Amino acid sequence: MKTFSFDLNSSMKPLEKYWSFCVGSCHATTALREDYRRQLEQCQREIGFRYVRFHGLFDDDMSVVRQNPGSNDLILSFSNIDNIFDFLLSIGMKPFIELGFMPDCLKSKDTTVFHYKGNTAPPSDYDKWGWFIRCFVEHLISRYSRDEVRQWFFEVWNEPNLGGSDSPDGFWSGSMEEYFKLYKVTSEVIKSVDSFVKVGGPATSNNAWIREMVAFCKNSGAPIDFISTHHYPTDVVLGYGVEDSQNFAKPCKDISDEKATEEYKKQESVFYDHLWERVDRGVLTDMTKKAVGEAAGLPVYYTEWNSLAGIPSDGPFGSSFIAKTVLDGAGLVKGYSYWTFSDIFEEGGMPSAAFHGGFGLLTMQGVPKASYRAFQLLQELGGKMYEQKMADGTVDVYAVRKDVSGAVQLMIVNHHSLLHPIAEETVKITLTGLNVPDAVRLPAEIKRVDETHGNALRCWQEMGSPEYVTPGQVSALKAASEVAAENAVVVVSGGCAEIELTVPPMGMVLVNLYLN
Repeated sequence: MKTFSFDLNSSMKPLEKYWSFCVGSCHATTALREDYRRQLEQCQREIGFRYVRFHGLFDDDMSVVRQNPGSNDLILSFSNIDNIFDFLLSIGMKPFIELGFMPDCLKSKDTTVFHYKGNTAPPSDYDKWGWFIRCFVEHLISRYSRDEVRQWFFEVWNEPNLGGSDSPDGFWSGSMEEYFKLYKVTSEVIKSVDSFVKVGGPATSNNAWIREMVAFCKNSGAPIDFISTHHYPTDVVLGYGVEDSQNFAKPCKDISDEKATEEYKKQESVFYDHLWERVDRGVLTDMTKKAVGEAAGLPVYYTEWNSLAGIPSDGPFGSSFIAKTVLDGAGLVKGYSYWTFSDIFEEGGMPSAAFHGGFGLLTMQGVPKASYRAFQLLQELGGKMYEQKMADGTVDVYAVRKDVSGAVQLMIVNHHSLLHPIAEETVKITLTGLNVPDAVRLPAEIKRVDETHGNALRCWQEMGSPEYVTPGQVSALKAASEVAAENAVVVVSGGCAEIELTVPPMGMVLVNLYLN
C-alpha cells in the first residue's frame, strides 16, 4: 500500500492550464474537411483548447501563391486560409501560425516531406519571400483587425534541425545558418508590418538550437518574442537532430551492400524493440527544465509533444503519460500543444484502422481515446495547486483546490515508461486540516481512466481489431470511451479524512471531495 498524508492548509500556487493552450493537427488543407471541423469544435468545447497549429499553410494544395504562366508575376490567393481562420474564430479558437512549407514558385530546390509533399527548401529569392510574408500579414490585419492578430503567434518553419543541406529527408533542406537567415528576414518583415505581432522559433525537434537561437538573435538584432521547440520521450534515445546521439532513424548509407543493409535492419529491429527500456519515467519534465534554462528568460512554448508510443498511446499508457507530464510540468512553460487532436492525419497517407497508434486524441471516426479522457479530467481541475509533492514508486498524487465548487481535488496517477515494471497499487491518502465537525459525511465524486474505464481501445480489441469499423461499431466504441462518475462519502474524524483507492497499472483517478 502507498500511504500519503496531506495538509489542506499547506501552501498553494496558481495552476495555469497551459496544456490546453494549443493543439496540433494535420496539414492545413485538412482543416477544410467537415469531419475535421466537427472534431476540432468538440475538442474546443470539451477540453478548452485555445489555439491550433498545423504544417503546410503555404503548401500548393492551399493555392496561396503561384506564378503567372505568362510572366514572372506572382498571384496571391488567401481564400483557403481565410476560410480556415474564419472557422477557427467562429468556434472560439485562434491560429498558432507555422510559417511553411515553401510554395513551389518560391522554392530553391525540389526537396519534399510526407505524403502531401510539403517543400522543405529555403527560398530561391529572399526578397520575394519577404514580399510574400508582408502581403500575408498585411492581409490578416486588414481582414481580422490589428487587435486580433496581435493575439496570434507566428512561428518560423517546423523542425529545421531535421534534414540538412545534403539530406533528401527531414523538414529543412538547408543548414542552421540558412534557417537563421530565413528567421531574420521573416521576423523583420513581420515586425515592420506591426511591431506588436508575436514571432518566434526555432520550432526544433528534441529541444535543439535554443542556445544558438538566443545567441543569434542577440548578435544579429533579429526580433524574437518567444522560444518554441518540440519533444517526445524517445528523443533522448533516438537523438533526432542531435549529432552525438545514436539515431537509427537514419538509413544505412550504402544500400547496394546487401549484407550491411541486412545487418543494419537486424540491429534496428532490436533497437526499437528495446527502445522504451532506455526511456526514463518523467523524462519530458527534465527536458523542459533544461530548455527553459537555455531560453534566457524568453517565454517557452512546446508546439509539439506526445508519447510517440504507438498503440499503447491509444490506451491507458497514453492517458497516464499525459496526466503525469502536464502536472509535473505545471508552471514551467507558457503553453503546450499536444500533437494532435485527431487521427484525420495523412503525413504518411490516410490511415485505415480505427486504432493504429496515431497521434490523435480522437480516432478518424471521432471516438475519444483514453488520452482524450485524460485531457477532459485535467480540464476539470481548479486554479490552485498545492505545492506539496506526493510520490512513491510509480504513483504520483497531485492536490488541487477548486474554489468555484468548494472542492479539494486529488489526481492520482500510476504511471511508468513502457517495458518497465508496474503493478496495481492501493493508495491511502490522509487529509488533515479539515475545518469541519467530526462525523460529517463529505460527498465525493470519483472518475477513472484505466484499462476498464474510458478505454475504447480495449473495446476495439475485443471486437477483433477490425480495420474498418461500421457505424454500429463506432457507436459501441464511443459508449465504451465514456467516463462515468462514481459517488462516494468520506467521513471526517478528528479533523482528518481518509481516502483509499486501488489504481491499476497506467491508471489515473480524479477525486473531487466537496468541503461545503
